[in-house]
Amino acid sequence: MQLTLPLLARDPIGPCVFVRKRGARRYILRVLDEGTLRVTLPWRGSKREAQAFVEKNAEWIARQRELVGAGSRRRRDPLAEKGHRRRAVQELPPALLRLAERHGIEVTHIAIRNQRSRWGACSARGSITLNWRLILVPDFVREYVMIHELMHRRELNHSNRFWGHVRAACPRFREARQWLLTEGQQLFS
Repeated sequence: MQLTLPLLARDPIGPCVFVRKRGARRYILRVLDEGTLRVTLPWRGSKREAQAFVEKNAEWIARQRELVGAGSRRRRDPLAEKGHRRRAVQELPPALLRLAERHGIEVTHIAIRNQRSRWGACSARGSITLNWRLILVPDFVREYVMIHELMHRRELNHSNRFWGHVRAACPRFREARQWLLTEGQQLFS
């Protein structure tokens, strides 16, 4: 269930919609195609905390709005996207299997999909899904996402123990996560 909350009138951020979701565990920002900012709040989250989160991320929001504006001015090239997807299907599974072997982790199935907001996913049965857009990111970022999903085979959560496995396997994981947050979002627009 979603609940749209009114935006505070004094907000300098621009068009903004607050949505409360039962399943949300954290505050999430998304700039929609028309430039409106959508702020998702956890069910018990406060409007004040959400507003502070928006203000703290004002620079990121401005960059995303610029990207959305640039995206609406340029047309997508479906042939190029098709080529990237084909390349992802050819290159990502073997790279993931090499990493899995290096870390002694079993993977039962690999799928390459067009996920709208995720870079990857791992099931309890060992199936790993990767976003085809990983073919467009720097190598160290791609490796981080793959290692992240592989480490879920050891810890199917985001506990301190899980992050310890990630840290040991991927020394540049913080840099890669930051790249995904700042640069990676434009690949979804």
